[in-house]
Amino acid sequence: MIAVARGRHVIFGTGPVGAALAHALEKSGRSVISVPVNEYGSDPYGITIMRGDPTDLEFVLRACSGAEVIYSCLNGPANEWKSTFPPIVDTLIDAARTTGAKLVHWDLAHMYGTTREPITESNPNSAKTDPAQVLIEIADKIINATWTAQIDGVIGRSSDVYGPGAIGPEFGSSFGGRVFWPAIEDSDIAVVGDIDAPRSLSFINDVAAGLITLGESHDSGGYVWHLPAALPLSPGEMAAKVAIHARSTADIGGSPRHVRGCALMHLKIVRADINEVQHELHALDRPFVLNHSMFTTAYGENVTDHDEAIKQTLRWFRSHPRVIGEPIAERIAARLPRVAASSRLAKRFTVGAFGLAKTTLQ
Repeated sequence: MIAVARGRHVIFGTGPVGAALAHALEKSGRSVISVPVNEYGSDPYGITIMRGDPTDLEFVLRACSGAEVIYSCLNGPANEWKSTFPPIVDTLIDAARTTGAKLVHWDLAHMYGTTREPITESNPNSAKTDPAQVLIEIADKIINATWTAQIDGVIGRSSDVYGPGAIGPEFGSSFGGRVFWPAIEDSDIAVVGDIDAPRSLSFINDVAAGLITLGESHDSGGYVWHLPAALPLSPGEMAAKVAIHARSTADIGGSPRHVRGCALMHLKIVRADINEVQHELHALDRPFVLNHSMFTTAYGENVTDHDEAIKQTLRWFRSHPRVIGEPIAERIAARLPRVAASSRLAKRFTVGAFGLAKTTLQ
């Protein structure tokens, strides 16, 4: 049964998913407040913004006064999750307990370990990386607090996202700017991971719609739900669709499995947050498909097909061209130790990493 919640809806996080959620709620007539939690996002246009410390319970209670639903849509570099996410979620759990509002938390499916089967909500959370452990800890806290009757909480879990504003891993997207900007610029598209392995990819508007459904449903609490997405595609197929809609002649390529580790090791010198990609490499090197039949059986399915979602995303990227900085090769050389920078080994590393570097450096 769906119960339409008409009270205040408070969203913590103003990244692409949080912004899409705010606009979807506002368009449907809800009262919406967005609360930025870090620099990784921007104020959603036309939405009331309330600023303060998301770990300060007094502030959070003021923001959530009269709230029907509290949404947690956190994003940022994976190497910051451990220090920033848990304190925010702890405060939101306290706020939900105090106000009686439902807590809806969005997360990514990075906690699932290596698998080649369609992944259901019952798959073990077997990924061992630090970022994955953070996601597991947060989800467990919310579910445990619900099953012990402290709050009404629910997890909406998606695959990697794409859409307006989802430019890189700090926004939950291993696909976004690495593909859309090169397609628009008519430059080569380099895909990280297995270019032919099917993956689930979630359009941010579909993620927002799924979160709203979970927030307004009486029987969703206490569970993890995979949010519906359009049919899985391989990165090669997805990149080809982007190129077609962008009318681009860009070449599409990946990196062989045996050189990826070398390339990623080299990229750590270039970009400190490259672990954003490395920690989910198990999901990029093989099929990674989320089964969302539990959600669709309970609430139905209404998702945006990839072609329409790509058109909407391209419009955003065209209006937000990336800033072109100094040549990538010079940036790589500048960060290498002086001896290493002139070595033959560095030159060989550069050959392996160059294709990936130009897709990750902004």
